Amino acid sequence: MERKFPHRIEYENGSASIGEVIENLKAQKKLLEEGVKFLDAALKNFEVDDVKIRVLKVGSGSLITEFLILVYGTYQTDIHDAVAGGVEEMFGAHIPPDYEPIVTLATLAVTYFVARYAYDAVRAKRPDRPPSVHIDGDYNAVVNTVAERLALPFSEVESALYSTVPVARRRQLVRSVTKFLRPRDDGRPTGIKIDGYGELRSETIDEYPIDSELQEIDDSRNVDISNAILDIRATDKDRNNSGWAAVIIGDRRFKRRMPMDLYPTVDAIALAKLERVVGDIVVEGERNTAGVFKGKRIHLISVKELDQTDADTPKGSGEA
Repeated sequence: MERKFPHRIEYENGSASIGEVIENLKAQKKLLEEGVKFLDAALKNFEVDDVKIRVLKVGSGSLITEFLILVYGTYQTDIHDAVAGGVEEMFGAHIPPDYEPIVTLATLAVTYFVARYAYDAVRAKRPDRPPSVHIDGDYNAVVNTVAERLALPFSEVESALYSTVPVARRRQLVRSVTKFLRPRDDGRPTGIKIDGYGELRSETIDEYPIDSELQEIDDSRNVDISNAILDIRATDKDRNNSGWAAVIIGDRRFKRRMPMDLYPTVDAIALAKLERVVGDIVVEGERNTAGVFKGKRIHLISVKELDQTDADTPKGSGEA
């Protein structure tokens, strides 16, 4: 079956060059694709087979972009006797107005998820920066709205985000989020109106890191490793950004002990009680003239206690 979902954005006073408009359209396309993937993961009884994204309009003056998202999919009715009400309404013969912006809302959930990651990544390097208020608040509000529209618990919707947009993908999408929030190369913010959602708050756009800060988490200077096994070698329960050190186990690229800092999402007091953990990490470093990546510092993003299965399975032994 084919279902059509509109997506319209208006940037107030957002006049931009042709190059800036093209970059903005490409960024929105990537985020829309991620939004549909996220919906596909959240909807257990509906399988998305294909997605086509068409640009219907690009306006001048105030930058206006209109997309049409064509979603092709099939019910998996053999899994359940009845399709959940919200899913049936959204993908049935007629899409009610309340469900038309669901792809837009899912895309915004991905956008805020990546924006929150970028903020926390920058904050990990700047201990004087306070926790996110506006980005985090808008993220929770949008995910709650998606959960309500799909008649799903918040935890299930958030779990789908984590599974479809892992750390490495979040880093890759930072540029797209930046071009979406700030379409102009000079970085000047502009009001953003989104059909089916409302206006993005200026406080949220202002809180998003500037380009010079985002360069610090650039792909060329970082390697993402999910479910890395770490031996904790030094701890400091009072500080997240100094006094910590660890060794990555089972990864031939990184054999030596490295200093480590903790993202704000990691509980330093709980971590200090553990000797070996599994976590999602980013290894910061640089490439030498031969192109070989040399790690300098570990950034610990999330952590869980180690079980025996993890202990017997080396992680991340590939090439950097």
